[in-house]
Amino acid sequence: MPAPRKISLFVMDVDGVLTDGTIFYTDLGEELKAFNVQDGLGLKLLGKSGVQLAVISGRESKPLEKRLSDLGITEVWLKCANKVEALKDICQSHRIDRSEVAFMGDDLIDLGVMKYSGYAIAPQNGVAEVKAVANFVTLKEGGKGAVREACEHIAGLAGHRLIEFMDR
Repeated sequence: MPAPRKISLFVMDVDGVLTDGTIFYTDLGEELKAFNVQDGLGLKLLGKSGVQLAVISGRESKPLEKRLSDLGITEVWLKCANKVEALKDICQSHRIDRSEVAFMGDDLIDLGVMKYSGYAIAPQNGVAEVKAVANFVTLKEGGKGAVREACEHIAGLAGHRLIEFMDR
């Protein structure tokens, strides 16, 4: 599939995309996650470019909710069993055609929504089936700069570089 002329919405999975997929638990059972700050800046700058941001994840966690709040991402679907239906709802509520949606996922649960979206992105650590349907596969792995690379790529599709949005 050729690159779309316009990406209006960038939607991501979390584990394996925004994180490296590792989940730590404390002795008290609290969940810990690590996030990449360069990914965060990439998301903020892509948002300043006019691209809307959203997250659809099959899991939920307090660290994730805190990180998304810090990034200003308010379109958040957690514990989501049907990612395609969630994306349909997001598109309808924001009046965005699915052809203008980029979705980034890494595992089998993401296949349906990747095929539904207009442009599919996978991190380098994605499973083979996901990378096979992706329009773009990052050189970096999830949680290690893959989201930043995807943000740069999406900006580039519109003829921009993220640095252009630093002072906005």
